[in-house]
Amino acid sequence: EWIDPEPCGAASIGQAHRARLRASPDSPNDNDDRDRDVIVKVQYPAASWQVPADIECVGDFLKICVYFGVVDEESAKLSYDEFSRQFLAELDYDNERENLRIVYESSLDPEAPYQKRNVVIPKPYESLCTGKAITMQYLPGPKLEEEARRQLELLGIDTSGGIAQIVRDAAKDAANPDEVESGELVRRVTKRVDASHHSPFSWKVTASRMFGQIFGFDSILWTVRVARRFVLWSQAAVVASIQAVPRSLVSSRWEEWADAHKTAADQAARLSLTAAWIDALFDVHGHQVLSLGTFNSDCHPGNILVIEEEDDKPSTKLGLIDYGQCKHLTPEEQYKVARLILSVANNEPDESIAKAFRDMDIGTQNDCTDFLAKFGKLMFGPFKPEHLDHSWHRKLHQLDKVTYFPKELSMVYRTSLLLRGLAVSLQLNYSIGEQWKHHAQAAVERLKDKV
Repeated sequence: EWIDPEPCGAASIGQAHRARLRASPDSPNDNDDRDRDVIVKVQYPAASWQVPADIECVGDFLKICVYFGVVDEESAKLSYDEFSRQFLAELDYDNERENLRIVYESSLDPEAPYQKRNVVIPKPYESLCTGKAITMQYLPGPKLEEEARRQLELLGIDTSGGIAQIVRDAAKDAANPDEVESGELVRRVTKRVDASHHSPFSWKVTASRMFGQIFGFDSILWTVRVARRFVLWSQAAVVASIQAVPRSLVSSRWEEWADAHKTAADQAARLSLTAAWIDALFDVHGHQVLSLGTFNSDCHPGNILVIEEEDDKPSTKLGLIDYGQCKHLTPEEQYKVARLILSVANNEPDESIAKAFRDMDIGTQNDCTDFLAKFGKLMFGPFKPEHLDHSWHRKLHQLDKVTYFPKELSMVYRTSLLLRGLAVSLQLNYSIGEQWKHHAQAAVERLKDKV
């Protein structure tokens, strides 16, 4: 019927436009405007040759770095292979459409967590898709990135680079087999404005670190959430009181203040939704990894929508979009990942965690059991105060060093880090092991006699 010439979103290889399908005379019950609203994702005409050319340039640059000793050849090859794989996958719209179809159809299963958790996947219109365009259902609402940014800025956390980039970069660094410091995720998402610039929040860093050592990381996050909610509800109460008083008795200054804080009640209400959002995201992605075997490894908050109700207010409903970077796991890979997660979630002995790691063919210089156990707990256990300390990671590096990290585990780890980074940014400390334990247990029971 129509397509908006102005894009509603754009990326390096394409852009998206809102559109509406023509009404079908044969199906009058399916002609609700909301059911016919779609998104058309279109690839730029030159992307098919520009992206490979850019990848080749990166390869040439890495060769120069290897020649001058800036980086070793093995690390350069690993980085280049992953970089090229990700970007070339983004170009394959047929593959993305198929990924979207698989995940969408899985979301219709009442036994899957989507419906229970109020999570929706856009329906692909396969007859309107090509190798250069994907047509899918339109999901109304802002990106979760915007909500995360608002909450971070209220805490004085620097979001100038964008919350999605903060979390994505941290996940990329932490999932790098040459860099085991996944505590960098916590440090990045809790990074305040540099103290050298006399930030008024610098004292909070020291205070929170001391508080965390005494009471724990969870206590810091709980205190922040409660304090923020109390301030917002207090502001809302004052606004309501001012609005109830005759205008002739209220000064213009108070009216201006009330007008500036009139959304405090809505903000406080939104805070109560964050835990439900994060619970849903962990549950759905745990299902995708350990049950479906197809998952989005780029689940940053820019690819998550907060679905708006008809009154334009946010709800617990989330929409998951962009399936260009999906990973597929074989039953054997699912089983091994599930065993590793269970070993951490069940607090099994270090030898058991290390064995689960070794079963995935991870390679380290010293094959140190203590290192593998600590690494496993760092990956899939809860964040702890010591994970904020660089010295803890230096000691971990002194024990051993990863020489080979399984690609299937790398993508699972990256996904978990993106989710955990988002959770921490919203002041929630979740353990992947605890959140995915029931999915992992079900996977082990389902697959133990097949692998």
